[in-house]
Amino acid sequence: MAKYHVGVDVGKDSHHVCIRDLSKDTYYKTFSVKNDHVGFTDLVSSLEKLSSDKNDFLVGIEACFYGLNLSYFLMGAGFNLVEVNPFRAGQFRKAQGKKAKTDRIDARSIAAILSLGDHKPLCIPDPILDNLRELTRFRADLVDEKAMMIIHLKEALSVLFPEFSKVFRQLDSMASLALLIAFPGPELLIAAGEERIAETLSLASPHRMGKGMARRIMEAAKNSVGVVQKQPGLGIKISVLAQRILGLRSAIRDLDGQIATLFDKLESKPEGFPVGRASSLATIVSEIGDVHKFPTLKKFLSHFGWCPQSFQTGNYRMAHPKMSHAGNKYVRRIIWMLSILAIRNTPRYREYFERRVKEGKAKMHILVAVGRKLLSLLYAMLKRGIPYDQNWEENRHLALARY
Repeated sequence: MAKYHVGVDVGKDSHHVCIRDLSKDTYYKTFSVKNDHVGFTDLVSSLEKLSSDKNDFLVGIEACFYGLNLSYFLMGAGFNLVEVNPFRAGQFRKAQGKKAKTDRIDARSIAAILSLGDHKPLCIPDPILDNLRELTRFRADLVDEKAMMIIHLKEALSVLFPEFSKVFRQLDSMASLALLIAFPGPELLIAAGEERIAETLSLASPHRMGKGMARRIMEAAKNSVGVVQKQPGLGIKISVLAQRILGLRSAIRDLDGQIATLFDKLESKPEGFPVGRASSLATIVSEIGDVHKFPTLKKFLSHFGWCPQSFQTGNYRMAHPKMSHAGNKYVRRIIWMLSILAIRNTPRYREYFERRVKEGKAKMHILVAVGRKLLSLLYAMLKRGIPYDQNWEENRHLALARY
């Protein structure tokens, strides 16, 4: 049982700390510590003056990127830490009637809110999972950046060369990007000639494209309705965007290799999962962390927000509640994608989808159900440490028949 609650409001250069003595229900004077080794050591010394037993302290740190260094330092020193949601801390501060907002007030509010409990406990994660989480989140950011670059590329082409996207449906393909980097605009394509275009396409697409595609793109360039006078400006923009997309493609491909290498080192991973590549499964597994911290499937699904958002007031209860928007955004996005892939490529889930559609269920609701099935399967595999058995139903019936 903790005797002291320590609230830490994190900052880029320094952190503000407030200590609450539970036995006296008093707060010590709020002080700041530098975000460096000297500051962290001074904080530990200040706490040890109150008690040498680390279990006498419960430290609440605001969930912020700048607090990671302090969190790992204190956990390494043996202190018990929990993560405090900044929004929840802000609402608690307002509920106390404090309209002013300062770092000192926030630190005191965090120290006070610890008494309410229900905070996310922190611990030093498995090194492989920790690094996988960093890489998979970075990959997701790069994928988002690439998608934004493609949108900008489409906008520029719609003005300068709108026919290009009709010839190349996949703008981020190697052949498309190589052509846009070398000849970003219809005038430059016409000036280059069919032979040079065919050569560029052949080199970029390992000889899958050549004169036939070059002829099509030349015809589109000659009949283009693009705004010619914007060729210099938009041409440069298109070339730069194509280079950035090409660089992002290469970076994502390299990251996939690094993620797959780390994923293979995990002792507990979903062997033979029915759908998904190493990068998507690594994202989910790394965000889960230790699966044993979820005692039930319900808590596991709730952690990722894959559950209905209940709403009830008086005698009214929402009959068909919407999906909760809480949970980990990285996992939610991956589960949606895996649900679609499962319906397309896995007979079991495709049959389930078609059967529910015939019963009149909304397709989006069925996708949610498929996502729940995938998460439930993943939970069972990680919790029990067993590989996926696609014939589990038949094997189960055979096992029951023996008895």
